[in-house]
Amino acid sequence: MPCGRFELTGALHSVLDMVVTDYLYHAPGKEYSPGHMHLRKSAVVNTHFLAYICLRCSLVVDTSMPRPNKQGGISVQPDIQHIYLWQCLLHSSPRILDDFNNTLPRYQKSRAEIEAALTKETIFPWTALTRLQAPKLYSDMIESLLGAIYLDSNGDFNVIRRVLRTLGILPILERIVQDDVDVLHPVSRLSIWAARKSKKIEYKFEKERDTITCLILLDDKEEYRVTDTYRGHASQNDIKFAAAEQAIKALHLREQDESVHMSEKD
Repeated sequence: MPCGRFELTGALHSVLDMVVTDYLYHAPGKEYSPGHMHLRKSAVVNTHFLAYICLRCSLVVDTSMPRPNKQGGISVQPDIQHIYLWQCLLHSSPRILDDFNNTLPRYQKSRAEIEAALTKETIFPWTALTRLQAPKLYSDMIESLLGAIYLDSNGDFNVIRRVLRTLGILPILERIVQDDVDVLHPVSRLSIWAARKSKKIEYKFEKERDTITCLILLDDKEEYRVTDTYRGHASQNDIKFAAAEQAIKALHLREQDESVHMSEKD
């Protein structure tokens, strides 16, 4: 896959939107409004989620090789290697190499948390996905791959659906629907709750040396705080999302009333 402008990205995004929207429209036992369909679709087509899919997408390759053995002879020693999709990007850019080297440790640190949330928990892991700070090139790779498959299959949506299932996107979407996973962004969820309760909500930040703390104040009283390592402006957003997510869990806020969601989308 050549580096540079991913020309298929825009067209493929429409294809991905159509497949996801079609599933949500025909979801058994559900009659989602356009706004609720938008919320659920956004969970699986946003750049953070698609970047995570790219980071975890890999093939196991047999790398068995003849090697000297203890008996002084040569024998084939079994071995395997994981080849990740992002490693297949052909490029000669030091910046992209730095992006790969910086993103991989964050993915390795958050992988188990994100996977557990996507497969078991009732709240979508917006905060953990954002914490990856994955450059857009990861999500572009997924979209370009699907775009190439769409063209090679002459626009066969059944082929696209099979690929989305193999990548793990469709199974996650199905669980979001079947288990009524809360897909509202934590900041939006908390703002809606505060508005319904006529409460004033405020986020304050405190930076000390290498850490940053986000405090959530309700009616000018501190209720929740989260502290993490400071990594620039992006980490301020991360800690804000984490604090909102902590408040959501503590307050047991869930999608109990479908009519409350993001009315401007309906």
